[in-house]
Amino acid sequence: MERDAALREELLALAAGGESTTRNDRLWEVLDDYECWPGWKLVGTDGSEAAWLVAQWAIEDVGLQRRCLEMLEVAVACNDADPVHFAYLADRVCMNDGRDQLYGSQFVLGEDGELEAWPVDDASAVDARRKRLGLPPFAVHAAAMASEWRARHERPR
Repeated sequence: MERDAALREELLALAAGGESTTRNDRLWEVLDDYECWPGWKLVGTDGSEAAWLVAQWAIEDVGLQRRCLEMLEVAVACNDADPVHFAYLADRVCMNDGRDQLYGSQFVLGEDGELEAWPVDDASAVDARRKRLGLPPFAVHAAAMASEWRARHERPR
């Protein structure tokens, strides 16, 4: 498959903003038209990342996220997409389904208003799963997420 510069530009524009229903509908169309994940070979690194961002943000369309996850898994197996994108989307789909996540990428607000990780399946194995993808240990990631959250939401005194 040859590079598609027009599709790359469109995906970059979709990820840059716009109404979520329009973004989601267009990503559905892309998946139908190309019958594959818009990976590195088709739209380049930034185009593929843009498609992933649209999928990540499609929280009101879990069906789209599941379809993207299936196609992204194939693209990763063919060395045509970032395995970290697969991990983050897999965790997002698990969370949306009420299941424990595998890679520890998803966080929610706890009852105390602090950021906390969505439950992780087999917490003793999460660091090994993360390491295979080149991700930092879960504790390091969680501390960074909490620090970023506090910095963004700290009230001026």
